[in-house]
Amino acid sequence: MLSIVKATMSDQTSTSNNGSLLRQRYEAIEMQRRTLLLNLGNGLAGVFLLGFGIADMLAGRHTLAWFLLAHAGVTFVNILLFRMTRNHDWAGYGFAYGLLALFGFLIATGAVDHTGPLWGYPMAAAAVSVLRARLGLAVIAIMFFITLLLFLAPPPFPGIVSYSADFKLRFTTTFLALTLFIALHEYARSRSQSELLRLSTQIDRLSQTDVLTGLPNRRSMLERLEEENSRHQRHRRPYTILYGDVDDFKLINDRYGHQTGDDALCAVAQTLRANLRQHDLLCRWGGEEFLVLLPETGAALALEVGEKLRESVAALGFRPDGAEHRMTISFGMHTVTSLGSVNNFIQQADRKLYRAKQAGKNCAVAELATA
Repeated sequence: MLSIVKATMSDQTSTSNNGSLLRQRYEAIEMQRRTLLLNLGNGLAGVFLLGFGIADMLAGRHTLAWFLLAHAGVTFVNILLFRMTRNHDWAGYGFAYGLLALFGFLIATGAVDHTGPLWGYPMAAAAVSVLRARLGLAVIAIMFFITLLLFLAPPPFPGIVSYSADFKLRFTTTFLALTLFIALHEYARSRSQSELLRLSTQIDRLSQTDVLTGLPNRRSMLERLEEENSRHQRHRRPYTILYGDVDDFKLINDRYGHQTGDDALCAVAQTLRANLRQHDLLCRWGGEEFLVLLPETGAALALEVGEKLRESVAALGFRPDGAEHRMTISFGMHTVTSLGSVNNFIQQADRKLYRAKQAGKNCAVAELATA
């Protein structure tokens, strides 16, 4: 029974929210990484192009020099546009087009002493380092296609240099090998990142879940309460905290044992969850205490919900050792209509729970006045 209750009590919405928050954090970190690499990649490319352009101009290689200098200018413009727009996609496409244009020019003209194709190696590394994995691999694939097109096209077009058969073979095979290793590395890295994200989501979910009942725990509830309180401060919409405590729970442990007490808590948790709205949040606060968050709920409706929960627990048919044991629960409710801290609001609900215990238990106490 206990395992069935645990499975039933797993809060799918909370798990989904935890995974979503972790994914958002991961994406934020990934965006920071891409920003850094785009700035560094474009910056280094611009400096290299400017330096070699000036060197080629002084050496009298004017065609190559003007192309490199013009390309450096385009690279610096790409940096400025990225800083102005913060659009990673545009900056990435600009960097990709720049790499392809530069590689095509260098391999077609040979640059200096037919060494132009050799720049394909660092360009391939830059493509997968600076760009998204798929775009980087696409750039490398296009670079390989350009290589085959220029190496295999007979005869060479005007202005396109010829390379020896040995050089063509060695460069093509080494570049293909580099491409395959990069593709394998990116595949393995992508799988590792996905697995790490999955494990992080699972660990985060476990850290916010009560092991016994499968409900969110105190940490998870405090986070949600802070979120709801911030929303209340912005929009001035009331919300209500229900502080519940199973009446005379110690008697169950003393009479039937702690295992039966655990089963009783799971049964209460299941009953409470089944009688709440989908957007309400129930947690095991500690021991035999439960806390309920009713978002955007005023005092009158909260009192109705509290009575419904109280009655559902009182009607619960709990039969330890075949004998029926009537369980009840008391609630203290506090409706938040003014500014304040979450801890203070919980204390207010706790005081009203104490009044419910003094009033004879199995009741719900709420003040309809402004908090």
